[in-house]
Amino acid sequence: MANFIEEVDEEVRRDRAAKAWKRWSPFFIGFVIVILAGVAGYELWKGWQADRTAAAGARFSSALGLAQAGKNTEAATAFADLARGDAAGYAQLARFQQAANLIEAKDITGAIAAYDNIAGDSRATSGFRDLARYLAVFHGLDQLPLDQAKQRLSAITSDSPWAANARELGAIAEFKAGNVEEARRQLTALADDPLVPAGLRGRAAELLAALGGPVQ
Repeated sequence: MANFIEEVDEEVRRDRAAKAWKRWSPFFIGFVIVILAGVAGYELWKGWQADRTAAAGARFSSALGLAQAGKNTEAATAFADLARGDAAGYAQLARFQQAANLIEAKDITGAIAAYDNIAGDSRATSGFRDLARYLAVFHGLDQLPLDQAKQRLSAITSDSPWAANARELGAIAEFKAGNVEEARRQLTALADDPLVPAGLRGRAAELLAALGGPVQ
């Protein structure tokens, strides 16, 4: 009798297990399929990323070859095309290279526009955007009106790694605009600022000496 009861209990357990599996197996199988699909998709994505990175690297090298051959306008166009993508950081570097080759091609207006595009791109890091603002003014000193130069430089915050350089460039812009006393005032403040790198303070002091000395 005891064996019979045990057999009945075992049969009941098997029946319950079969019913439970029948009820929940589609969910379990679906979960496994999702996991496997995710793994496969990730592997495919990695392969696609690697292919795209390799292609972007080849295009970047090709554009550099144009630049090294002195074909700066063609190089700038090639870098502009590459900058429209986002493979492995090549796009951001390509935008700076585009501007640099426009400068080499004597297209300062185009270079300023390229730098302005970087500065206005919220997807770019603040350091890159500030560098673009600085370079736009640095290369555009002979073209940009003083107010436009100051507008770009003022957007570089005091905690930016380019802040001190922007102050120096602002003083030079004032001098080029004929505002010698304002240039001296800004250079004096720069030369006396202990937080400014020593090399930059030294340049400010030399410029001050050429302009008649610091403001007392």
